[in-house]
Amino acid sequence: MIAFKVENLTQMHSSLQSFVEYLRSAGMTEDDVFFSRLVGCELITNVIRHCGNSASFSGEVEGDDIVICVSSGSRKSFRLCRELPDAMAESGRGLYIVNVVCKGDVSFEDDGIVARIKIGGCRPEDMQ
Repeated sequence: MIAFKVENLTQMHSSLQSFVEYLRSAGMTEDDVFFSRLVGCELITNVIRHCGNSASFSGEVEGDDIVICVSSGSRKSFRLCRELPDAMAESGRGLYIVNVVCKGDVSFEDDGIVARIKIGGCRPEDMQ
């Protein structure tokens, strides 16, 4: 498992590099790495933009899934809408993308969100 805290969006990309390296060392394909990084970026960005503080990230390979958990890093309630938006929503497109990549396997926890990506389950053409 990889876990870290992201203080700002500038730090996010370098912080996610350890997760990318972890996935590659676990034998994940480049598609799995790409989509996992995409989900991580979207969720971290949402927490920092909407909660106004740092984001706590954890990611791991668990059976046939890559599991990503992102929270506000505090007991402050996760301020995003708990219903996943659709493609035509005025806002929330990041969560829509996460939902598509995870094929709906997204759940809201106490102060964050858990996204499960099926290994080998998402391909670039699925996003068209």
